[in-house]
Amino acid sequence: MACRAGAKRVYAIETEDIIDVARQIAVANGCADRIQFFPSDSRKTELPERVDVIVSDIRGVLPLFKGTLASLQDAKKRFLTPDGVMIPRRDVVKAAIIAAEEIYSGLLAPWSTCVAGTELSIPRRLELNTAHGVRIKFEQLLSKPHELCTLDYLGDPSPNVSNKLSFRAKRGRVAHGICVWFETELYEDIGFSSGPESPVAIYGQLFLPWLEPVVIGEGQEILVTLQANLVGKDYIWRWETETAGADGGNKVHFRQSTFEGTIVSSRTLRRHAIDHIPVLTAEGEAQRFLLGAMDGKASLEEIAKRAAELFPQVYSSQEQAFERASELSRAFSR
Repeated sequence: MACRAGAKRVYAIETEDIIDVARQIAVANGCADRIQFFPSDSRKTELPERVDVIVSDIRGVLPLFKGTLASLQDAKKRFLTPDGVMIPRRDVVKAAIIAAEEIYSGLLAPWSTCVAGTELSIPRRLELNTAHGVRIKFEQLLSKPHELCTLDYLGDPSPNVSNKLSFRAKRGRVAHGICVWFETELYEDIGFSSGPESPVAIYGQLFLPWLEPVVIGEGQEILVTLQANLVGKDYIWRWETETAGADGGNKVHFRQSTFEGTIVSSRTLRRHAIDHIPVLTAEGEAQRFLLGAMDGKASLEEIAKRAAELFPQVYSSQEQAFERASELSRAFSR
């Protein structure tokens, strides 16, 4: 499409093997001579020149997804001309209160009906402190959407967002949590929404469930503090909800976080402690051998044969050692 629009040169960057399908498509459409393919992460790629336009879609359900913002900022800094264009230009993340009885019940069903008389409140709480990808219909919205944040890709958007939102219920109903989506400006007045009011797109929406369903009345105020923080490679979401019960009843106050929905044992946490002294397992020693043997002098077959001989407690056969060596070769070799 860029070639048809008159691009002198296109640089296509993709980490996965699907890039070979792109090569074939380029040949089939007679533009392979103008497209240069880079099977790599953009942050590890060097282009021969700066470009006028960067086109990307590396979102998850939301643009607040893993290292998306860091990748886009790196591309802007190293690849884009001073007057260049980024597509998308900006994303606006929005949120609303929703009714989601079927989804909510589906999340809790395994912990409510599977074994009668068994205490399963712990996994139930884990499930309700998890962000879920869903597809919500427009009629499930119980409030007007409010803006959580705007990500301006020609600026310097922070990967961490926080906002306190005040919602008003449009009608009385049982509410189950918060729905989050995004609206994008691709270029000038061209864009789309992944929200419930739009045609179904590949993204869907993010559902942050409450600890309990809440009966809300028409016009009732619901205060929600939403935070998304990039920690390592993933986002931790926090949502705190405050409202009175219907007709001014008992106050509802939920404080939730996807961190509380993460299953991490004390044994695993100890391995991340600053004073932990790590010692490689037999499997770790075997992997260190495989990586050290990839010095440009031996074939994968030779490396796997030697690994199977040295680490029989790890690799029961040369084929098993070869499979692991192949995985490491794909990830780390040139």
